[in-house]
Amino acid sequence: MIPNNVDFYGDQNRWFTGEVISINDPLQLARIKVRIYGLHSDTIIEDDLPWAQTLTPITEGGTSNLGNPLGIQVNALVFGIFLDGPNSQLPLVLGSMPKYEGDERADKSVNSLARGTQTKTYTPDEIIGEPDDPYAAVYPNNLVYETSAGHVKEYDNTPDAERIRELHKSGTFYQVGPDGDLVTHIVRDRYTLIVGNDAIHVKGNVTLNIDTNCTTNIGGNWDVNVVGDITIDGKTINLNNGTKGAARIDDTVDTGDAGTGSHFDTNSAGTDIIETGSKTVFIGD
Repeated sequence: MIPNNVDFYGDQNRWFTGEVISINDPLQLARIKVRIYGLHSDTIIEDDLPWAQTLTPITEGGTSNLGNPLGIQVNALVFGIFLDGPNSQLPLVLGSMPKYEGDERADKSVNSLARGTQTKTYTPDEIIGEPDDPYAAVYPNNLVYETSAGHVKEYDNTPDAERIRELHKSGTFYQVGPDGDLVTHIVRDRYTLIVGNDAIHVKGNVTLNIDTNCTTNIGGNWDVNVVGDITIDGKTINLNNGTKGAARIDDTVDTGDAGTGSHFDTNSAGTDIIETGSKTVFIGD
């Protein structure tokens, strides 16, 4: 807690920069431990470093379970002031500072996606004619938020390449492209529950590709109104789990003929079964 007699003004306030050592606040108040440059040497162990308060924007709830955990991560370079002046025991972190990283300064703290390098690409589905990845971000237009686990949100304002993308570390994502196209990739299963009604209006064409089986269960009626033709092509079509055969055009019914060859009936005489090899619609009682 910050004592009531802290002097927030005047010459007592001292600013500092430092490196974040820990974000695992035992009180779960979003405090962080910072090794402050020029004050905390490497010989001071982590347990002896003070927990620093953090300043959050007014867009955060800040009260009654409405505050959000900070996005700051270990090794971040931060800037702040001491609320207790020369005593330097009450650090307050005001924000983080972009920096080079690595011994050879080969990397930067700014996300690669924000700097114009696509690191989260995907392969478009050719079967449905999915468009290519529209990523064309130009710094500093792409606002990127990436978590330590690898989840990513992008709000790209690059002219003629505006996008919104939300990506799970597994590869599942949705993306709105520059022209308003919506692309969704789900790498595992999808479950959708609609408690009320659902209405879909498609003004263009619809193509449904299913690699294996499809089951449709309808609790009420199913009315199908088609202005044009209906084409159904299947090896065998069963209506009402039927066993009685209905011939298609040019099929030959069982006449009890005898002989050999593909055009002769192989069933018993008089069974009224459609010729062997025929594509047949079976109708139940």
